[in-house]
Amino acid sequence: MPVSTPAADVLLLPGEVSVVAQPTTIRTIVGSCVAVCLWDRVRRVGGVNHFLLPRPIPEMPPSARFGTLAMRQLIERACLLGAKPDRMEAAVIGGAYAAGASCGIAIGDENVAVALDFLAEMGVRVLRRETGGTHGRRILCDPATARLDVQQLRGWGQALGGSGQ
Repeated sequence: MPVSTPAADVLLLPGEVSVVAQPTTIRTIVGSCVAVCLWDRVRRVGGVNHFLLPRPIPEMPPSARFGTLAMRQLIERACLLGAKPDRMEAAVIGGAYAAGASCGIAIGDENVAVALDFLAEMGVRVLRRETGGTHGRRILCDPATARLDVQQLRGWGQALGGSGQ
């Protein structure tokens, strides 16, 4: 998969992965989804993924919407730019309890577990974890500089730039 140089500001949607080797702000919003922010401070490269479900569903084509695939894509693409797993550091954000979920399945917890298990398997240190709860989070990450800002949201109005009240 070719690696392109994105613009200085990227809006990352669910099911996407962005990897950069220059200062770039990657923005996303997660609820029960999980975003993993990853960086290699030595090479000044890294990226962010945003996945919805922990594992592929047999009836659906494989994509970065699934944690097991999104995690692999994130690390492989960072390595293509010179990162090494033993130098990588990560933050795991999201996995909130989905409002209205009444089936008893904690999809957010499963998403977080997939991310943490994969990072441990690859030997990547998790420096920050903001997971669970009942609110979404807005994420601003610059993987090239290891800058990360996470804001807990009170409502979708706030996520879209309003006050959320």
